[in-house]
Amino acid sequence: PPRGGAGKPRVSCRQPGCLKTEQGNPAFFIYQRISLPENRGVRMIGAKTFGSAVAFALLATTAWAGPYDAFDFDDIDFWVGAGENQAALVIEWKTAEETTTVAWGYRWDGTAYGSDMVYALAQAVDRYSLEPVATGADPRLFATIEDWGWGLTVFGFGYDTDGDGFSYVPSGSEGGSAADADDVYNEGWYNGYWSYWVSDGSSDWSYSGWGIAARELSDGSWDGWSFSDFAVMGSGSAPGIPESAASPVPVPAAAWLLGCGLMGLVGLRRKAQQGNVAI
Repeated sequence: PPRGGAGKPRVSCRQPGCLKTEQGNPAFFIYQRISLPENRGVRMIGAKTFGSAVAFALLATTAWAGPYDAFDFDDIDFWVGAGENQAALVIEWKTAEETTTVAWGYRWDGTAYGSDMVYALAQAVDRYSLEPVATGADPRLFATIEDWGWGLTVFGFGYDTDGDGFSYVPSGSEGGSAADADDVYNEGWYNGYWSYWVSDGSSDWSYSGWGIAARELSDGSWDGWSFSDFAVMGSGSAPGIPESAASPVPVPAAAWLLGCGLMGLVGLRRKAQQGNVAI
């Protein structure tokens, strides 16, 4: 596990400000941001020389449009929300057979946090009661959330890969799965967990020093989740290049007009019945 900086205690669980006691139970302290390696996404372009003369020197520190070279906001088809700010959510599931990585977009005004973006998109339930805590815009995205009272933890993410609905089957403390073998679902806390990665939009991924409810989004930022089989803070890897979730299917114009026409006929029939006129 990474250290919190010189002279700071070693962090041995996955929530900011959380330390494990000798008995292994979490003991919670005041939130502090964890020191992390410097962003790997900073690029510098040096001077170019043509012959014996220096034509120009360019120093750039934000050559990234995000954590990927080959995928940006323009590649995201599924957007939810409205506002001047926008952020992306990337989730990566891992099974023995394959890796599935999907991206969504989120727009908002004012202040928003990582939990707001997940709740705006996912069908989320409480880990223990399985009661709904959010009904997001994408019925294919599923999440199990643990509420600690002072913060939130993503315990599991699922995704309906074949479009026929997602159903969650709980089993034991960390044995839940998707009812459909074609869908994907990962959950865990002690035997694996969802590692949380962030980018400010001009840098590569870095491991988040904040929990989902404390991570404040900024315009152009990215939030990434990748399941790690090794349950130690900072373990795992950032999400790979995603595919966009398919955009929501709008109601066809013809169907909308047909519905309006039928409603009009119902209204005419009621008026006709009131006036004793046959239609």
